[in-house]
Amino acid sequence: MIEQVIDTNVLLFFLQNDRRLPTRAADIIEDANRISLVSIASLWEISIKISLGKLRYTPATSLDFPMQLEKQGFEIIPLSWRVMHHAGQLPWHHRDPFDRYLIAESQLRKAPILSTDEQLDLYGVERIH
Repeated sequence: MIEQVIDTNVLLFFLQNDRRLPTRAADIIEDANRISLVSIASLWEISIKISLGKLRYTPATSLDFPMQLEKQGFEIIPLSWRVMHHAGQLPWHHRDPFDRYLIAESQLRKAPILSTDEQLDLYGVERIH
């Protein structure tokens, strides 16, 4: 099975059936031969955005949100000091700590990242959009 890291924006686009989700990304997420990895860091980012009033997504306000994602076929991956340490060593092309964490996760797993954020290209990761 092929793994891919799902950026928070792509996850939200997918969950909300948002037209901004690239068709290729949707097809890859729905491909049964691929494993869509969602970092707990993305769920943390979603929680923060909800608390700041920058995002409205009711399912994410439930404690069983990770289980809901797993039922939809996503694999939730925990935070890792190894990934955090690697993220801390990255050049500062991108300032967002959550994106830096996901870049590091993608690099260490040698897995592509599904994202619409072009800044991630500066890190040499394979970005699928």
